Amino acid sequence: MSSPRRQTSAYQRVWSPGRASGVLVFFWTMIFWGTTQAVLSWSGAGQPLELLKLDQRHFSEGEYWRLLSYQFLHAGPVHFFANLLVLWYAGREIEPIVGRVNFLWLCLLANACGGAVSMFAGSGAAVVGFSAAVAAVLAAYATIMPELETGFSFLHIFPLRCRAKYLAATMIVFAAACMVTRTLAEIGPAGILTGSLLGWVWARRLGFGNPFWFQRRKFERTQRELRIQRMNADDFMRMEIDPILEKISRDGIACLSRAERKVLELGREKLCSQVQNGD
Repeated sequence: MSSPRRQTSAYQRVWSPGRASGVLVFFWTMIFWGTTQAVLSWSGAGQPLELLKLDQRHFSEGEYWRLLSYQFLHAGPVHFFANLLVLWYAGREIEPIVGRVNFLWLCLLANACGGAVSMFAGSGAAVVGFSAAVAAVLAAYATIMPELETGFSFLHIFPLRCRAKYLAATMIVFAAACMVTRTLAEIGPAGILTGSLLGWVWARRLGFGNPFWFQRRKFERTQRELRIQRMNADDFMRMEIDPILEKISRDGIACLSRAERKVLELGREKLCSQVQNGD
């Protein structure tokens, strides 16, 4: 008998993350641009950075490069390091599984779609950051390995372990709360939600993730039909018909469901087939 879901033991990774070339490309690119942004801001020469931010007014005026350039800026140190941390921990886990090309396309597509949604669904504030792509990576990570525990520690004093699915859920709740309260619009909460959805769909199209309830129900129905087809008439009578006949004798024929009536009809067909074959 399987244990309840809440008692399921955490999934432990027993392999080492593969060579994360795509992750390293984005990681060091963000390091470079984050350092550049910090230096320009501290020196008071941050005006050129305004040409990279994404906002609807400038984009509608033909400055289409902003849909690509906005991802290299960040709203602050917390935003910058949070994106780096999630990209490193989640990205290096899934890239060896989905492949470098799929990983890179996921990041680029998520950031483009997330930026577009943030620009038109936001409050008019300029959007910056790689958050949409990071959200897609984390959502894909939680879809592929939902029970995998990730460990964090601050100076090895406060160790924290959390399953991937809870990290993704926390991110989605945070982004939704920012949208409702209209806070932190510069990080693109709508883009984070868009990236999360895209990462989940992307992982499922690659064949990962648990089946939906209707998929499980269809599979169980198919397996039951195959099992019934393999039964002979005697086994079918004993395992399927007899319980229904007991129910009829106890509660009457009106209490039968449509599925039970179908089983009776199938039993009649099996008996007729057996008689014909015997003749």
